[in-house]
Amino acid sequence: MSIEQFESSESIKESQVPLHDQDSREIGVGTAHSKIILMGEHAVVYDYPAIALPFPAVKVKTTARHSNRDYIELDCQYFVGDISMAPSILLNIVKAIELTLETFELGQPSLSIKIISDIPQERGMGSSAAVSVSVVRAIADLFKVELSDYQLQFIVNQAEVIAHQSTSGIDTLMTSSAQPIIYRKSLAPHHFELNIPAYLIVADSGQAGQTRSAVQHVAELRKRKPLFVDNSMKTIGQFVHQAYQMIAQKNVIELGRLMTYNHYYLNQLGVSNTHIDKIVNAAWMAGALGAKLTGSGRGGCLIALAESKQKARKIARAMREAGAVQTWYLNLES
Repeated sequence: MSIEQFESSESIKESQVPLHDQDSREIGVGTAHSKIILMGEHAVVYDYPAIALPFPAVKVKTTARHSNRDYIELDCQYFVGDISMAPSILLNIVKAIELTLETFELGQPSLSIKIISDIPQERGMGSSAAVSVSVVRAIADLFKVELSDYQLQFIVNQAEVIAHQSTSGIDTLMTSSAQPIIYRKSLAPHHFELNIPAYLIVADSGQAGQTRSAVQHVAELRKRKPLFVDNSMKTIGQFVHQAYQMIAQKNVIELGRLMTYNHYYLNQLGVSNTHIDKIVNAAWMAGALGAKLTGSGRGGCLIALAESKQKARKIARAMREAGAVQTWYLNLES
């Protein structure tokens, strides 16, 4: 599995985030990448399985250093200043910082924390979790404390609850991991090798995803129509198990069909929209083996499966013509 092409704005360069400031004070550095859910959105919240992939084409990098101020300064695209004055959209980051300092008994140090991210915001690519992962890693690196995977995931998941009210934990795991997983909340995640003769096209719809709204919508729908939602979740879970088997068998045709079935059920749950469906339909018409939304929906990103790079290019072009604002290709064959 490798990145074949990255069609977007210029990605993070090392020169954008110097490892030392002008007076050469030590700096902690933390990084993370985005993620893509291949199958199992929303059902995973209700303890059904999902398949997720790391997506290193887009990344976030955070630096942390000691400062002479008497507060913690945050510098990101949304806000620059004392974290006590940060807007509500950044409360998950504030929580991640507070929990990291508390976990390692670091007191109340004066810090300057700078975040630079390539990851499109609110697109179902795990931007919120990735930023928190990079922030926690940067602070741990600055203070030279050993950060276990368990500690990282616990801290970031607590921060994600603030961001989304409910979290499966999959974003935290994937934005900090390098291998695909099949994941279920009640079980230990299972890493596996993804090596199939196909390309995955990832397309940004240009619309902000609405994770909290989508999760709340499904929860409310479940109160009104419990049998419908529970049966839908169970069916999506079955699709995920079948998809995992098809990956093992390198059966890309059937994998594509399962992706399409998954999208149909997400549509019926009310987390797609006409814009997403238009791009999905364009992918199908251009020859995609399967196509679906990825993430919580109501905006965000879409994915499509192709048999070759040439077909992937054709499908990506069709998706952009239908309204996608940018696309990436992921080679699924090692």
